[in-house]
Amino acid sequence: MTSPKPAARPLASCKRANYGIDAPDVVLRFFLIGLAGFAVGLACILASRNGLLPWARFLIAPFLNVGFCFVLTALVMIWGSKIGKLRLRDRVLDALPWRGDEFVLDVGCGHGLLLIGAARRLRGGKAIGLDLWQKQDQAGNSREATWQNVEIEGVADRVELKDGDARALPFPDNAFDVILSSWALHNIYDQAGRETAVQEIVRVLKPGGRLLLMDIRHTKEYARVLQLAAPKWSDHAGGAAQMRDVKRAGPNFTFVIPSFTLTATKPG
Repeated sequence: MTSPKPAARPLASCKRANYGIDAPDVVLRFFLIGLAGFAVGLACILASRNGLLPWARFLIAPFLNVGFCFVLTALVMIWGSKIGKLRLRDRVLDALPWRGDEFVLDVGCGHGLLLIGAARRLRGGKAIGLDLWQKQDQAGNSREATWQNVEIEGVADRVELKDGDARALPFPDNAFDVILSSWALHNIYDQAGRETAVQEIVRVLKPGGRLLLMDIRHTKEYARVLQLAAPKWSDHAGGAAQMRDVKRAGPNFTFVIPSFTLTATKPG
């Protein structure tokens, strides 16, 4: 079912799109662990200097190092969410050949990072974003927040948002010219579910269509699924059709944990 678009409201011309903090619980946890490391390290300094616990001097460096590493990792992840992933988005989308009239699907669109990037490359066609809008995967994730970004970026005439699950895409076979997904499928925690999601993506991709998946985990698994012949992806002659030109590129360390990009083409 198509999600209703929130009522449009005036936006300040200087307002910028907000693509959210990815894995906010992890970022917060790293900050807290880092601060705890600094606190214990400073306590060890005071205890050793005051002669309360002379042996505490041996713990100063380890705890301060733990604090530094975890806080630095959290800061890098915030940089990745605010700056790094936009640069990576533009680089990977520029690598795709665009006609400008494609029908595009972004699976797990979140705040609309790839969705809006694709829509800005369209003159006709449509870019559809599909998500479950889970806030534990991305801070402030909601249909309303995504639509606000769509309006700010000036692509509302080319974008549509839908509620949906990647494991059961609400679209007919062979519906899209391009399918995108970024840092989303790893949030399906069982392997069978992830494989079903990849199969669903291929099902709704048109013959000759291109897909681009970015993720921090399981990209080898996705590639294996794409390279397998499966009857549900059969070609017009009735034979099993494998995805062509399956390529896995990376790593990219936008979020510290290495991300890989997977591209492929559906046989025409």
